[in-house]
Amino acid sequence: MKLIKTLLATVVAVSAIPAMAYEAGDIIVKAGLVQVKPKDDPIEGTNYQIEDDTQLGLTLTYMATPQVGVELLAATPFEHEVTSNGNKVATTKQLPPTISVQYYPLSPESALQPYVGLGLNHTFFFDEDMAAKHLDKSTGLAYSLGVNYDIDASWLANIALYKIDIDSKLNDALDVEVDPLVILVTAGYKF
Repeated sequence: MKLIKTLLATVVAVSAIPAMAYEAGDIIVKAGLVQVKPKDDPIEGTNYQIEDDTQLGLTLTYMATPQVGVELLAATPFEHEVTSNGNKVATTKQLPPTISVQYYPLSPESALQPYVGLGLNHTFFFDEDMAAKHLDKSTGLAYSLGVNYDIDASWLANIALYKIDIDSKLNDALDVEVDPLVILVTAGYKF
């Protein structure tokens, strides 16, 4: 009788351990810091630079299957200074919402979940302070590489890199290639 009670207690205890597996229908919400680092020489043939900015970032991922997710990346507006020879010549704000399909190659039960993603970005520029100059909207591809580490069945830590194609025009004439590297460090919760 003691053996049966021990076995039953073990079955109950094991069934109470939360599963860490990724499943179809899971929703993962992550929040943290996101830094946008525009490329050097954004306007070819000039000495203009676009400075980095760090803001609050948020991602929402829907797991379509245990190994395929669809992610929306959003953030509070980024404000960039444009400099020439170290002197500020302009500022602009931008919002770069990005939607991506991600592939998680490891077993859904693994606590370590690396992923790669391919998506589409649409960047809006606004509040430009450039002596009546204007930057056009941009639509381009986004590539991502990241890793989630499941702390338990619900909580996770994340780090991700994105390379986003952001090409605009200044005053509908001059090409501006922002093409930033985006670094995201977040904590997340899986529903």
